[in-house]
Amino acid sequence: MKENRNIRIIIRPVENREGEHIAYYTNEFLKATFSVHLKDNIFGALALHSFAEMIRKTYGKNYRSGEIDFKVSSEEMSFQNKAVLDVVAGVKAFCA
Repeated sequence: MKENRNIRIIIRPVENREGEHIAYYTNEFLKATFSVHLKDNIFGALALHSFAEMIRKTYGKNYRSGEIDFKVSSEEMSFQNKAVLDVVAGVKAFCA
């Protein structure tokens, strides 16, 4: 099994649905992909944060650091909501 340092969650836009995104994590061992559909608002930020924590707690022990890396797809997109930006940037005080 190849060595990974961080958990990678990829975020891409939903086709023909402005302000909506899919964040997903692929587990190679299980040959499964887990995903969450979110909007670019505070509730989307909460959904993304909860999804990332669920993945970290469930699969983090299989990675060297157990940390999350968000990778935004190469498709043109930008987040407008500061809370979503904070989650993607890994700002720790998001849920404080």
